[in-house]
Amino acid sequence: MMEIILNDDIEQDKIDALLHFLKSRNIKAELRTTKANVKKQPSDFSLSEGIWSDYSISPNELRTKAWKKS
Repeated sequence: MMEIILNDDIEQDKIDALLHFLKSRNIKAELRTTKANVKKQPSDFSLSEGIWSDYSISPNELRTKAWKKS
């Protein structure tokens, strides 16, 4: 299998023309649309949300306790 990746939004009639051309040359072709992969920037660890929001514990203290072996 070989992939051709089209990065920009392309008009549907152009896509249809491309598929028609490939199929006219006996090349099996299909269209798959995927969402672009958006990489998220890493955010700082925050205790302001989630289960730790009601506790008075620092992120460093929490990390230290989490990695201690019993």
